[in-house]
Amino acid sequence: MLSKKMETALNKQINQELFSAYQYMGLAAYFAEKNLNGFAHWMRMQAQEELAHSGKLFNYVVDRNGKIDLQAIKAPAKTWKDALAALQAAYKACLL
Repeated sequence: MLSKKMETALNKQINQELFSAYQYMGLAAYFAEKNLNGFAHWMRMQAQEELAHSGKLFNYVVDRNGKIDLQAIKAPAKTWKDALAALQAAYKACLL
């Protein structure tokens, strides 16, 4: 069984992982629109990795009879000044 403090922290981390995935998908869309398909593909792969992290944490909480508390996910940015600014946003997202 999880302590309430641990359960809260894990639910917060699940939300952060899902936000990161959402941010990477926003970046993938931006790069696809700019016909930078390699970057778009790489961002989709990063999003899948974040979803895998959230899934593992989700299962960990459930397996220990914890309560999942999914919260709203903030919308990602949709446009950037240029590809460099988009990549800098990707770097910032991975620091969450």
